[in-house]
Order: sequence, then structure tokens, then C-alpha cells
Amino acid sequence: MSNEAIAAQIEAQRAFFAPLIIEPPDVTLTQGELGGVPVEWTQPDTGVTDPHRVVMYLHGGGYSNGLAAWARRATARLALGLGCRVVAPDYRLAPRFAFPAAHEDVLSVYQALIGEQGFAPEHIALAGDSAGGALCVSLCADARDAGLPMPACAMLNSLWADLALNTPSLDDPVRNGYDIRRGMVVQLAETLLGSGNVDPKDGRHSPVYRDLTGLPPLLIQAAGRDVCHDDSIRLAASARAAGVVVQITEYPQAEHIWILNGPWRIAYPDDYPENPRIRWVNSGAEATEAIPAMAEMVAFAKRHTRGQR
Repeated sequence: MSNEAIAAQIEAQRAFFAPLIIEPPDVTLTQGELGGVPVEWTQPDTGVTDPHRVVMYLHGGGYSNGLAAWARRATARLALGLGCRVVAPDYRLAPRFAFPAAHEDVLSVYQALIGEQGFAPEHIALAGDSAGGALCVSLCADARDAGLPMPACAMLNSLWADLALNTPSLDDPVRNGYDIRRGMVVQLAETLLGSGNVDPKDGRHSPVYRDLTGLPPLLIQAAGRDVCHDDSIRLAASARAAGVVVQITEYPQAEHIWILNGPWRIAYPDDYPENPRIRWVNSGAEATEAIPAMAEMVAFAKRHTRGQR
């Protein structure tokens, strides 16, 4: 990939997500590159107590928005809770980079983790939110299909898993009153699908349509106040039907990607989506469900990955 192009992508995303990007306490952040992809490493200030375990965190944003720095609220809590390093890639985004650029990038980072970085797959946990959650599922399936060992588990928050938009909760009038609305989901889907000749039901970006046989255990965290809520229900059902171990938890009062956004919520213009200029508004408090959701991820990763020898 072009270093200049990806640097421009990161700079543009940093400007938009600026209110949400924090310098979390008690962790050290380091910029690097894995598999040719820019990454941000997070580790405890006091040092890594479990050098054998690693978490790979994939941010959401509908494949056309987002950056690793946005995920710091989650990556810091995972690093501190597990005493390990967490790596978050800045994978390529549409429409500048056509599908399946993001999928290629996260697979390259995973191959670097089990290759040059020397992490055993059974010590690796994946985590991601929204489209990043779908990327986690597809990364496992892509590794399986390529004959690579899969990671130990994957943890999915506010999953977005159907770009064909066949999800009933998208049309729920109550859920459409919160942070993410159907119009935004449609806009994001159109952006990725318009980046090439892309099938809306391609299982890479829409894993509700993918063969999930043989995947590692999945933790799925569903937000009650989320138009994408039913993607979590559908993915859990299809994974279980394929014999995958699934733990699904409902967070009824939570909104989409509540583990990353802190007190910030989206304000829509009256003529949205014709006028797409949304803005961030400070609600004054982080969602109360954020800390228990992250604690659940930490416990799940401890249960399903092999840590300190």
C-alpha cells in the first residue's frame, strides 16, 4: 500500500474522531507496522506480565471510517485487564481502497503475529466492534480457508454483519432514535459496495451468510439501543448451528459501540441523510455498561487463550 495514501487516511480520520481519541492512563502507546500495515500497540505502563498472550483489536466504522486510536478505551482496558500487549491495525478504508482491502490487511497482520512476532495462535484473542467484529469473524474464516491456524477466540461488540440490510432491527422506530440510524447504515453499506463489483451477501463483509464451521469460541455483545442489534442474534444462531461455542450477552441500555465512545454521542442534522454532516456531542458520562462489557471480554479471553506459561 502507499505510505502517503494510508497516512492521509489516518490524518483525515483523526480529525473527524478527535473528540473521541484519548490518552488513556496507565498504558504505553507505540506506533509500528506489521505485515505492511500501520498498527498501534498498547501495553501496561508497569510492564507486560503475560508476554505470551496478545489481543488483536479491529476498530469499526463501517469499513469507510475509523482508526486504531479511536479504540483506545477498549485496547487500554484489555491490556490492563490481561497484562498483555494489544495491537490495533489501521487497515485500509473504502472508498479510497476497494473491498477486500481491509480483509487483506487484517489477515496480513495476523500472519505477522504468528510469524515474525512469534505468537502461538492459541495465545491470540481477536476483538472488534461493529464492522470490526465482522472482520474478526472473517479473519478466523479466512485463516481456516487458507490452511492457517485460527486464533483462540473472538470477541464481538455491536456487530454489523449484513450489508444486504436484511436485519429486522434496522426498521425498529425506537432503536432508530439512538446513536446509529438506518440512514447511516445504508450510507456505509453503499460506500463499501460501491468500491467495486461487491456482492451485498459476500460472507467476508456479511458473515451472517458465511460458513462458520470450525471457528473458535465467540463472545457476542449486543446493544439493546442499536439498529444493528439483530445482526448479533443472527450471527450467534448461525455460529451455533455450525457447532461453534457462542456466548451472547445483551446490554439492554447500551448504544452502538458503547465500549469506545465514552461520553460522546452523534447529533444528526434535521435533513439527514441528505445532509450527512453529523457532529459529536458530549453527553457528560460514559455508558455504565462499558466497564462490565470490557470485564466480560477480559474474562472470556482468559478462559479461551493460553496465557503465561
